[in-house]
Amino acid sequence: MAVKVADPLLMREINKYHVLETIRCHGEISRVEISERTLLSGTTVSAITGALIEEGLIQAIHTPVNGDASRGRPRVLLGLVQDAAYVLGVKISETLTTVTLVDFRGEVVSSLQLPIRMSRQPAEVIVDLLEDAMGECIATSNVNRKKIKGIGIGVPGLVDPRSGKSYSSSVFGEREMPIGALLGERTGLPVKLEKPANLLALSESWFGYAQSEKTFAVMVLDQTASLGLWLESDIHRGASTLGPTFGHIKVESGGLLCDCGQKGCLNAYVSDAAMKKQAFDSLGPQFLEQGLARTDLPAALAAAADAGDSEALGLIEHQGEKLGAGIAHVINLINPEKIIIALESARYCELVAPALKASAAANSFRAHFATTELIFHTLDDQLWARGAAALMLRDIYSAPWTPAY
Repeated sequence: MAVKVADPLLMREINKYHVLETIRCHGEISRVEISERTLLSGTTVSAITGALIEEGLIQAIHTPVNGDASRGRPRVLLGLVQDAAYVLGVKISETLTTVTLVDFRGEVVSSLQLPIRMSRQPAEVIVDLLEDAMGECIATSNVNRKKIKGIGIGVPGLVDPRSGKSYSSSVFGEREMPIGALLGERTGLPVKLEKPANLLALSESWFGYAQSEKTFAVMVLDQTASLGLWLESDIHRGASTLGPTFGHIKVESGGLLCDCGQKGCLNAYVSDAAMKKQAFDSLGPQFLEQGLARTDLPAALAAAADAGDSEALGLIEHQGEKLGAGIAHVINLINPEKIIIALESARYCELVAPALKASAAANSFRAHFATTELIFHTLDDQLWARGAAALMLRDIYSAPWTPAY
């Protein structure tokens, strides 16, 4: 809905944002429909869309009335200009980095993956690798480099979007990594950094399960338990801008020791390190030495459970119980419309779901649990990278109140 404010210039910028966002969300749409959805007058919509056409961001599309070109004047719809701008999205994980080039509509133009362990590389080498990968992405797409408007990067761990620095991430060998500044200096493009859960929340809002929701959450296991929180149509980062530290929610009083120094944190039960220790204790070192367990431990546990290993199934159910207890905190405090549980292993997702749901229900206020939908789905690095691209793409037509970081 459009916002009315006293400053006419600010009001115009806000209304311009709402018009452009309406076109992005609904695809090809008429001026009358834009007016109905934004509650702006027809005159205001015509003025704003005329300016957007002059800027080359939207275009008029003439379509026949009821499919018959011979009947009356053609209907005029408005749509985004696909090649008005492009952005790059990068998802960096411990063993695989994905680079994606996205057009103004949010569609993937080209993508590639680097199977490289970044933690073993110095900062300059990491920047070299990313610059080369982005250059190859652009070259294979034949996109004019002048139309590339920015780079969005997703890095697990604690990241500060204001400074563009990554803190305490296992991806980088250095504790404090100014990846945003380094890549910005090298490419001359604006760079934004976010944790993957926030990027996935943005991706779900733009392209996925939460396109019509104002309040929802996304939970992912990406080395640690992480939560992306979408409140009132934007990413919630909190006063520190670091966002929710979901992995440090307490799920057991006086429980296992977490790497943060406290006891009973969710990460002490479901992080990569915690899962490896549990598998070592219950299934033995030989289980962790097999190929699948080295690259995808949740998938390996699921395969063992399907083969009849009760210990593996017990571990999955125990992890589901702890994840459900953590999610119950979100349900009780926020009561979001949806919580999306996004996991990389499809079978692990299926096996962990019953215990997670039961635990969340047992620890949630009933009315809140009944009105929060839990959605389970699998994901891949391209979905994360697409969210990273959307982080930059929305800056091209962001609301005037959006923070600069």
